Amino acid sequence: MSYLDEKKKDNKLQVIQSAVKMFEKKGVDKTTIRDIMSNTDLGLGTFYSYFKDKEDLKEQIVLKKLTDLVVEIEKKCTQEDHVERFISFLDYIIDYYIANPFEFELVASNLNWALYAKVENDKRFSETDTALKYILKKYSQLFSKEYSDSQKLYILSLTIETVISTCKLAIRKDSILSIDEMKSVLVEVIKQILNR
Repeated sequence: MSYLDEKKKDNKLQVIQSAVKMFEKKGVDKTTIRDIMSNTDLGLGTFYSYFKDKEDLKEQIVLKKLTDLVVEIEKKCTQEDHVERFISFLDYIIDYYIANPFEFELVASNLNWALYAKVENDKRFSETDTALKYILKKYSQLFSKEYSDSQKLYILSLTIETVISTCKLAIRKDSILSIDEMKSVLVEVIKQILNR
């Protein structure tokens, strides 16, 4: 990698790290691009070399955090049975997000089918796997029926949405079930979603 490419990568990372800090401190909606850039040693205009707007930055952060988490957790799942491995994978995700509520809120409030569709059509993401495509490759044996890749991605996104809902319920102070009680029900729901 050339010096210039390395510098661009470092600058983009600096903007992302500043944004995450500011999002956590002020909230996504109240954070301005000026707030983000004032915590870097870069000029305000540099922001637009890497991102169209704050929404674009937020989406890239959400996708990167989710993808990094998926890759890291997948390494920990070693079960032979594909369904059990997938359930273990989801269990790790739940535990991670319960322990990291800011990241959970950032991902959960911005992850939706429209974002998946946008990623599928965005050339910037063509060189790297999205989190769902990565999961699909790893867990393609989960499906007992024949589905198109789009249908499989939809089923996986539905599963992820179910996990996110479980996390939202688990972190509420007035939750009537413990996270462990929720997980046992979640396992049954996921098996039904996967027709197992």
